[in-house]
Amino acid sequence: MADDEQAVPAAEAVDEKVEDSKADVKADVKADEKADEQALPAAEAVDESKPDEKKAEAEVDDSKQDEKNGDEEEKKFKNPFDDRTPKPDPGDGLPTETPQEIEFKWDKDMLEKKACDTLHMLYLLQCALELVRKRTIERNIYFKSIGRTDRFINQLDNPQIITNFINWHNKDKEKNLFDGNLLETGEKLHMINNIISEIGDVRLGPATKIYTKLKKDVVIEKTTWMELPQPKMTLKTWGKTKMYDAEKVLEECTVADTVALLEYGVLAAVVLANKDKAKRPALELVPDWQRKLCDYFKANEMTGEKIVNGKVKPMCQDIMDNLEKGNKKLRGGVNQVLRTMKTCYVHEILEKAAKAKAASANGDDKKSEE
Repeated sequence: MADDEQAVPAAEAVDEKVEDSKADVKADVKADEKADEQALPAAEAVDESKPDEKKAEAEVDDSKQDEKNGDEEEKKFKNPFDDRTPKPDPGDGLPTETPQEIEFKWDKDMLEKKACDTLHMLYLLQCALELVRKRTIERNIYFKSIGRTDRFINQLDNPQIITNFINWHNKDKEKNLFDGNLLETGEKLHMINNIISEIGDVRLGPATKIYTKLKKDVVIEKTTWMELPQPKMTLKTWGKTKMYDAEKVLEECTVADTVALLEYGVLAAVVLANKDKAKRPALELVPDWQRKLCDYFKANEMTGEKIVNGKVKPMCQDIMDNLEKGNKKLRGGVNQVLRTMKTCYVHEILEKAAKAKAASANGDDKKSEE
């Protein structure tokens, strides 16, 4: 009890000291304010005849200006990541104009990436570019959702990247190869820096993403790409409809070329497509139908331009009448032949025909020598 009674006066004494301290601080502040008020007129009343004081003031002003200039210089070297200026939405990355296409069919010998030639590897590259495009859309949607449109990622011009690679390949077809062997054995940084970035003309960041998608995520879809009837694959480019400048397309084919297409590829593809059908097509029941088709093409001068731009219905009817007049069941088979010719890989079949004819000629020469 005695201790409690002694504690009360002690606490009251502490409170009094705190109040005194607050009062002292308040008094000091007032005194400082009064001193500043008195000093202001005195500073304004500095005699112009005192050059030292004016010089000091000038130096102070120069110092402030230097500081201001320094701030301006710092702004020039501002961290770009600090800039949160909103960017326009890059969109979905699809071309605003229709690109040109290089058509081909997937080679059944290229079941693995390491077996691919440049044409097939460029198609896989196009698949990787499409994956990057879709991923970029997802990331930009996220940035928009958190109010960070300043972090929008620009979309790539996919057809231009493919075109860049084709142009590079055409400069030296033997040396400039973007094939499975390069992907399989090429060192990662070389592939990103010297191949995808430099040849494709893309920055290193996107080039890294493209390489990763191509190496890990893109697969050869054996079932889809090689099913019968085999689908047509397309490389989207700007200004190119064929892989090589000297390569023929159907519209450029002569009569001899279209006959070679029939003999060395198209007719065989038609037979292969129909082999598992329960009922044989009427066209294949016509005696010697393949020879008759070839004879018709020769007699009627069926050039590639005529096949591509001619009216299908009267063309089909004329071929039917030549094969077996009045047999309307032939329409499906004849249409199938024309469709197959329009979608075949012309260059590949003509190359095959040329090799076969050269081999046959060499055989004939050997026989004549004997």
